[in-house]
Amino acid sequence: MAKQVNCDCGFMVRAQSDDELVEHVQLHAREIHQMDVPRDKALEMSKPVEATVTI
Repeated sequence: MAKQVNCDCGFMVRAQSDDELVEHVQLHAREIHQMDVPRDKALEMSKPVEATVTI
């Protein structure tokens, strides 16, 4: 099952793997909000969602 994180600024990321999700959350936090987000915090912020396919 995919996981998703929504940021208060409107950013949203959805990924199939924890590693991919954490990578994008940390990159967003660092580049946009000048914050460091530990892996466990990024995963804590995530919610399971159904995977979607765009064609």
